[in-house]
Amino acid sequence: MEWLQTLAAEFAITMGDGQVWLAIGTALLFGGVSLFVGIGVARFVGLLDREAQAAETVAVGLATGLVVLAAWWAAVASAGRSSFAPVAMGFVAAIVLAVLERRRRPAADGRAALRVSPDRHVVLAVVLGGAFVVVVALLYGATMVQSPRDGVQPLEFFDEAYYSILSADLANTGVETVYSPAGLGELPGFPAQTWYHWGEGWLTSAIIKVLGIEPLAARHFVVLPVLLFAAASLTGTLVRRVTGTRSLGAFLFGFFACLFLAPLPLIPGPFFASWAVGLIFGITVYGLAAVAVLLGIYSLAVLSARPATWSLAVFVGSTVAFVVPAHILLAILAVIGVVAASAVRAGQVLASTGRIPRVSTAWQRTLIVSVIAIAVTVVWGFLTGHGVGGSGSSPSVSPFNETWRDSLIITTVGAGAFLAIIGAWFLVRRDRPFEAALYVGTVALLVAGAIAWGLRLGDFNMFHAFFGGIAVFATPVAAIAVWTVVLRLRATRRPLLAFAIILLCIVQIQLGTIFGVLRLQRFGPGNYEPVPLEILTAIEGLPADAKLAYSCQPGEELAIWDARLLGISAHTGRRIVPMCFQAESLAQLSGGMASLDAINPLFQSAPQRQLFPTSSASPSPESLVAFMNAHGIDYIYADAAHPNALVPDATVVADAGEFRILQLP
Repeated sequence: MEWLQTLAAEFAITMGDGQVWLAIGTALLFGGVSLFVGIGVARFVGLLDREAQAAETVAVGLATGLVVLAAWWAAVASAGRSSFAPVAMGFVAAIVLAVLERRRRPAADGRAALRVSPDRHVVLAVVLGGAFVVVVALLYGATMVQSPRDGVQPLEFFDEAYYSILSADLANTGVETVYSPAGLGELPGFPAQTWYHWGEGWLTSAIIKVLGIEPLAARHFVVLPVLLFAAASLTGTLVRRVTGTRSLGAFLFGFFACLFLAPLPLIPGPFFASWAVGLIFGITVYGLAAVAVLLGIYSLAVLSARPATWSLAVFVGSTVAFVVPAHILLAILAVIGVVAASAVRAGQVLASTGRIPRVSTAWQRTLIVSVIAIAVTVVWGFLTGHGVGGSGSSPSVSPFNETWRDSLIITTVGAGAFLAIIGAWFLVRRDRPFEAALYVGTVALLVAGAIAWGLRLGDFNMFHAFFGGIAVFATPVAAIAVWTVVLRLRATRRPLLAFAIILLCIVQIQLGTIFGVLRLQRFGPGNYEPVPLEILTAIEGLPADAKLAYSCQPGEELAIWDARLLGISAHTGRRIVPMCFQAESLAQLSGGMASLDAINPLFQSAPQRQLFPTSSASPSPESLVAFMNAHGIDYIYADAAHPNALVPDATVVADAGEFRILQLP
């Protein structure tokens, strides 16, 4: 129970930090504005019915506002260079078409669609949502982004700092590049912009730019809690909508399943055997893409019940295309799922009737717009210099090796509630085509993701092809499947069996809660000693364009643009650059061999490689100074784990025990 005691202690520290509460207040304002805009837009284009339940209104309204505002901000702040620019124009086009369509209707209809006057149930849902945002923000503060204490600042896990810095760079430059935190300017051989999960980054950049909130706080206390509430609310809404129930229990089951439901690692195994967790952590990686996927599924679920208008078709098509720049890997998985589900459905209809399935006007229009929007988004992305970037491939990792096999087996054995997807498909395959298509598409994209991961196992980040499919697609679909099975059991007068299934799922969710919080703690500070606040203040007092180098160990770093000490940069706004040979260190997690002498694939094209071609390289101080001068690096950071092994005669300009800031001669 040590983890629980640590969590409680950190909660107390976080709650005593006034800056955290300031950021939380900003989160409530941000969520409120997004909700107001989103309800108006969703109702105006015909996506959200005015008679929808309060939770559905809040879920769809908030998700719509987040997606639309992110696209618009990205397009404007980047001067059109963002990969979201075509999607932003699509949302504008949908609203313009809605205006034109409403001119043909009575004026009262148009005014009713624009009026956002929540009833008491909507107000209650908003209040409960605000409380959820507060709790999640405090949880993230107690785990990933901890407050200063006793004159020191815990140093965040480098990924959390990295994503925050990317958002700050978006606010400053409007350029979608994952390489800017390297602090080395433009890197030869790397794309000018990159496909990445930029959705939450653009929202965070807006908070930084408009309200002046620090990057770490803007991301973890403002944006991510609001995104998580939108995703969980949408999942609960989907469980209700797809299964055809208005039950509060169905909504709550979907809500908490989104946060904590995941396969359980019942058997000890390799690293990835215990990787799957709910969106309580997954939102930090999949961000706004998860919300867009869920909003897209909702849009398709209600499409047949809405008037077949071009405004709605353009809006839904733009939402579908939004997933491409929000997370291109998830977009590819979604396409695989849609194609597989459509093929199976067409085959079923053809086999039973001998005819090609008839597609309604609403679906025809939406399909046409979606294909065009995706194509334009991809083309625009490449025209503006976007590339995949790649993460390199380790030669010591064999495709489809034992680590991959064991990880899949253990994940499947611990799937639990996810197995309901197969059972539910058998129950609904004949009479509920959309729900059946969800199940087929989900299984197809999971299989495709597993194969892609195994094929490219040496590329470490390819694990997202499988585990991203679980977190973003399979979890909400599993929640729908469980509720479908439970409703069918109740209808056939087997309430005890239905109760047993729900009870087992609740146990799985409870265990998932523990694993989720442990993952948050694992990705929090603790890898290095906390940095004295006076050192951070001294760094922040350096010139605005100042950069610092530090001496690292061969097996310490993973990428030059995602340095281990990047938390220092996130707190000070000054770039910090690792200076060492970067050895292969991730291969062992995928079944390969880690070696301090084998070069990290991500280090192949790094400028530092000219100084550190091997793990035993010891460049002269003169060559190091020449390199740092060429890249605008004037200072050195040193501590007990990173003593100054670069330039011995550098001058100390700030000193706090074993922590020092030195200036080049």
